[in-house]
Amino acid sequence: MKNNHVKKQFDARSSEFSRSASWVTDRRLLAAHRRAIKGLLPAKGRMLEACCGTGELTGALKRRGLETHGFDISSGMLKEAARHIRHLRRGDAHKLPYPDGSFDAVVMRQAMQFLEPGVFLKEAARVLKPGGTLLLSHHVPRNKAEQARLLGIYRLIQPAGIFKDPSKLYLGADLRAHIKRAGLKLKKELAHFSAESVTALLKCYPNLDERQKKKIFGAYLAAGASGVKVKKGELFASWKWVIFAACKPA
Repeated sequence: MKNNHVKKQFDARSSEFSRSASWVTDRRLLAAHRRAIKGLLPAKGRMLEACCGTGELTGALKRRGLETHGFDISSGMLKEAARHIRHLRRGDAHKLPYPDGSFDAVVMRQAMQFLEPGVFLKEAARVLKPGGTLLLSHHVPRNKAEQARLLGIYRLIQPAGIFKDPSKLYLGADLRAHIKRAGLKLKKELAHFSAESVTALLKCYPNLDERQKKKIFGAYLAAGASGVKVKKGELFASWKWVIFAACKPA
């Protein structure tokens, strides 16, 4: 039932998703992913983007000779991802439909909150070749105080959403621990900071009326969160991203 809710949400957002939030196509953020995987992906390898959405990450990482695969629960997202990814399949990322050792790299960005980390990461490790690379990135709170502030704000945005479970708002240390528990060895960890338009993000939630949006804006400003500012009536917040590159033992 949970998967059906996620599928419905992203099918509805798929046609506008790449334009709905700047992080999706942020060139500097995508360049940081290229730096993180540099030297860890063979020239002519096979790469899977799990929970690929519109495939923008693959679009930034692909090159001549790289065989690209994408996997997502949303058929609408997969339709959009076809611009960037050659081979596409739909399904649940907890059960990747690929044989053991299929890929030189598995990449995923900003999707762990929808998954059971231990289950997905074991699957990712299974489909990696020995010596293969997991590239995993996520927007994370800087510390526990910011985590608590953001939980309150996100619950205003989606009262019945995934952040009813506080464990879904991961710190960098949480993700690092999950990766290690999956038997993968960390090779690189990069931090990246970007400015995200909260005003634009809230347009993704047509259920929010103007009164609710004002309440959310007020919560951002009152919280004193890092990098919150208003420019020409548009509210921006600074996001910290953490990008992990980890390898499966050879």
